[in-house]
Amino acid sequence: MQFRYQAIDKTGQQVSGVIIGRSEREAMRQIARQNLTLTSISEAGQSPTRMRRSSASLRELQLVLQEFTTLLEAGVSLVVALSSLGKSSHHPQITGIFQGLEKAVRRGDSFSAALRDSTLPVPEYFHQLVEAGEATGRLAEAMRSGVDQFEYDQRVRQEMRSALVYPAVLVVSGVAAVGIIFLWVVPRFGSLLTQHGDQMPTMSRWTIGTGVWLSEHTLLVGVTLLLVGLAVRALVMRPGVRERLAERAATLPILGEWLVEAEVGRWSSTLSALLSGRVELIRALNLAASSVRLGFLRSRLTQVAKSVKAGTPLSAALREHRALNPTGYDLVAVGEASGELPKLLAALAKLYETTGRDRMKRALQLLEPMAIIIMGSVIGLIVTAIILAITSVNDVPL
Repeated sequence: MQFRYQAIDKTGQQVSGVIIGRSEREAMRQIARQNLTLTSISEAGQSPTRMRRSSASLRELQLVLQEFTTLLEAGVSLVVALSSLGKSSHHPQITGIFQGLEKAVRRGDSFSAALRDSTLPVPEYFHQLVEAGEATGRLAEAMRSGVDQFEYDQRVRQEMRSALVYPAVLVVSGVAAVGIIFLWVVPRFGSLLTQHGDQMPTMSRWTIGTGVWLSEHTLLVGVTLLLVGLAVRALVMRPGVRERLAERAATLPILGEWLVEAEVGRWSSTLSALLSGRVELIRALNLAASSVRLGFLRSRLTQVAKSVKAGTPLSAALREHRALNPTGYDLVAVGEASGELPKLLAALAKLYETTGRDRMKRALQLLEPMAIIIMGSVIGLIVTAIILAITSVNDVPL
């Protein structure tokens, strides 16, 4: 297979060409052996802009930021790195932004100011890291901290979504199974209801009557469910509703502990990245607190920042406002005493991520049998109601 590539050589010049390899990974290894820093690669004959979406995905944004950071770490100048990504085969929305960044830097604007004025959808802490990196002359290190934190945030969010997919599939499949039984199986016994309804048990009358009504009003039920689904979606998309739902979920026995640990891990990881990027402590604490989505936890961490500003040690402020668990307090206290607070905060984030993942696995292991039991009970009640209806009819004297 042939692959077209664009790369940067040792002198910082952009090169391009065609390379032959059995796979894209093998072609990338061949390019790396030529001491070239790859910026884009695509199969020859395949248009890189074909079938583009109207907006770039977060994954594409992550890849571009990774490439940009790698170029800076390799010693490529800022202008050349921006120019390279502005001419790459990434999404036109992203390449257009990098072209604008290149123009702004060439006319004398600082990269941090140009990045803030651009429409690149990066979180606020990313801008703070870039500003601190420019001020200290460690832009590449600051970018690396920001990229790692950005990927951590997306990974946590993806894990949450993936964890909710399985329960959603179980619920939808269970509701679909019950709906099929009510729409196509139960109505076949509707004649028993009209002829011998008085002799049937109450549960049988309700079950068969419900099935007959649903079968006769299928269109109405479908339209109603569609409207309810659209209304729920519109409600969830309203500002503040998701946060309130998340706070309600945080009070649940198993799911709540997992959500809180995930948010505390996000806070620890964000604060570690900001401190590693030489951001001032109070500003880093406020930025890390603003990244937390649970309102009650964000309020506690904001109070922690105020206490630290008043002179209280970070570990004592966290303990005072009950923002972490005992292990977290100990790690922060050791980090303060040893001067390695960013490293220990990163370790704390990893600890919360691991424990949260284990808790999620245990919850899913319990969820499957519970869902099977609930669906089996509902279907069993329907079958029992039909059998009771048949037997009650057979008991009617002739």
